[in-house]
Amino acid sequence: MCIRDRYHFNQLVFNPAYAGSKGAFETNFFVHRHSVNITGAPSTESFSAHLPVANDKVGLGIKFYHDKIGVTNSSSVGMDYAYRAHLNNKLVVAIGLEASLTNYSINYQELDAFNDGDPAFDGKVDTYIKPNFGAGVYLHSDKFYLGFSSPTLLTSNDESATASDSTYDDAFDQTSNIFATAGVLIKITDNFSVKPDALFKMSSNIPSQLDINLNLIFYNSLMIGGGYRTNNSFNFVAQYMFSSDNILQKHDAGLGYSYNTLTTYDVAFLRPTHEVFLICLLYTSPSTRNRTRYRIPS
Repeated sequence: MCIRDRYHFNQLVFNPAYAGSKGAFETNFFVHRHSVNITGAPSTESFSAHLPVANDKVGLGIKFYHDKIGVTNSSSVGMDYAYRAHLNNKLVVAIGLEASLTNYSINYQELDAFNDGDPAFDGKVDTYIKPNFGAGVYLHSDKFYLGFSSPTLLTSNDESATASDSTYDDAFDQTSNIFATAGVLIKITDNFSVKPDALFKMSSNIPSQLDINLNLIFYNSLMIGGGYRTNNSFNFVAQYMFSSDNILQKHDAGLGYSYNTLTTYDVAFLRPTHEVFLICLLYTSPSTRNRTRYRIPS
């Protein structure tokens, strides 16, 4: 599972309990390009949408994403359900469940065979389809959030795969991932706020990872920030929220960009990572729209 630099804009990717937490119908579209000067470097496109229903007692969400790394592709669709319990007027705790289906494939035609005519590379495409389930907990108010989740409760290997070819590739192994998130919004003045946040990821097959970010918010519209990831990389981000009102609907739209670069010696070879994202919120009532756009969660 690819974790984008700006994960905190849409935690639905890894926590189903996030569904409905914005108090509005929210859609997100992300495009992520890693090490752009390398052919076959990882790339990701994703779309998600979620909203509260049943008087904000239930959150529903859906998400799609596509990852490509070299000759491997994975496409996934997931559906999320969250039960939202209002502890008081400001504090909500949600418990979420997720069901997903992922299609994995390797296209050997895109590889250059050492020996021309090698039948192993002649028109061969391996495809695997795997279901999975996830669960999460999300506690939030307008000022802070805490989250804990695992989007891949089922693990699989070559013994459990159903393949269109008898040969199995370890690239299709599904491993367990656990995420913990936290963030807080600190108001400095009426037109300036600070928002630190963090994410911890633990996986069974790669080293644990910690992201720490600090964002500066001006006039509740412009956000500029940066962060550090424990694989020795830094990211920088800027986002602007546009407003549009008419007699039919009220909504906000956001456009953002993130830049990530390594601090190690191989930075000249790997080059930077770019991410562009679009966010749109459609409000069903004036009371929800009057909240600050960068309220927690954000």
